[in-house]
Amino acid sequence: MRLFPALSGGLVRLERWASRALVVLFVGLIVVNVAMRYLAGKPIVYAEEVAAILLVWLTLVAVSISIRDKAQIGVTLVVDKLPPAARLWVDALIWALIAGMLGLLLKAGIAWVTGPSVGFEQVITTGWPKWPFFWIFPIFCATALIHVLGHLSDAVARIAGRLA
Repeated sequence: MRLFPALSGGLVRLERWASRALVVLFVGLIVVNVAMRYLAGKPIVYAEEVAAILLVWLTLVAVSISIRDKAQIGVTLVVDKLPPAARLWVDALIWALIAGMLGLLLKAGIAWVTGPSVGFEQVITTGWPKWPFFWIFPIFCATALIHVLGHLSDAVARIAGRLA
């Protein structure tokens, strides 16, 4: 059962590097575009669209990292009133529900990206196909699912430790 926590730990390191690279690319593109617009009078035509794509990728990578770090906002008013054993079961149940939801979203995301309608969409300013950029959604679902399964694995281990 320690497979997913180990995978999650390695994956989050990769995600942190990816998020740093995306920030550098995003900020660099914006700075260069501003310089080109005001200094040369010729902005980069595709800069805004590519910046939007980078921002979406950065956002989803950051959300995956925040799931790994349990940095999401949670309302624990009711759960905190439960006995410790019940809290463990609720924790495991919540992680299981999130894993199920991410699994369904992953399946739907892959079907969407590989579907025929997406194949025709193009980035307006460059003419590039959009489908490679859309893969961030299934990638996000898969990475978040690995993190959630790591948390679920830990929750089940805590329950098993209390039962033993």
